[in-house]
Amino acid sequence: MSLLLLKLLATPALVGLAGWSSRRWGPAVGGWFAGVPITSGPISLFLAIEYGPAFATDAALGTLYAMPSIAAYGIAYVVLAQRGGGWLGCLLASQGAYGAVFLVLHLVAPSPLLVFALAVAGVAAGIASVGLRDRPMLVSLSSNLVLMLRVGVATAMVLAITAIAPWLGPGLSGFVATILVVAAVLAAAGHREHGAPGGIAVIRGLMLGQISFLGFYTVVWSQLDSLGIAPTYLLALAAAGLIGLAVARGLRRPAMR
Repeated sequence: MSLLLLKLLATPALVGLAGWSSRRWGPAVGGWFAGVPITSGPISLFLAIEYGPAFATDAALGTLYAMPSIAAYGIAYVVLAQRGGGWLGCLLASQGAYGAVFLVLHLVAPSPLLVFALAVAGVAAGIASVGLRDRPMLVSLSSNLVLMLRVGVATAMVLAITAIAPWLGPGLSGFVATILVVAAVLAAAGHREHGAPGGIAVIRGLMLGQISFLGFYTVVWSQLDSLGIAPTYLLALAAAGLIGLAVARGLRRPAMR
């Protein structure tokens, strides 16, 4: 199977799974799938295959750079939605917060260890903004057009970013791979169909998914040079899956009173 064919098959399958999950179990679960690396993960793998482990390692660090920005995205969306903002205003504000935080980090250029610490802090802050419990599961999103749009945009991102990665460089490639197209469409659809609680449910799932996201890219960043491509990505996938399972099991436990 050619690499191009793999790109054309893998990404639609993963994004379609996220859409089906949203329909089956509600937008919060769809948002969780949007949080795990269903788009940026394949991009990272293809960067490693096409441009080498060193390039993909630096790109993984660029992705970790983006995690505080993702937290800012979620926090801005939730704050504005809770104050009565419409779906378009919430998306514009959240994307602005996302870009502003990344610009600050890019200008400051913190060390890799500080980037990792900021990524962990960003995950914690994002989850704190939406809470872990006592959020109702909403009915699923209904639009076939939304699902088709997500599949098309995500596939286009994989093809485009892997094609222009040599021009972007590894760090910027890793950051651009995290642009929240899938999550933004899910949040907008949830917000339009169910009001602010629908958009917030997606953001909550996105923030919880960032725990798995962090685990995946920590493994790629720290192990790719030493382990090689196949073992590293299998280990990263296993780490993301185990973390996601632990989070899901933890959320099912009764809250302590």
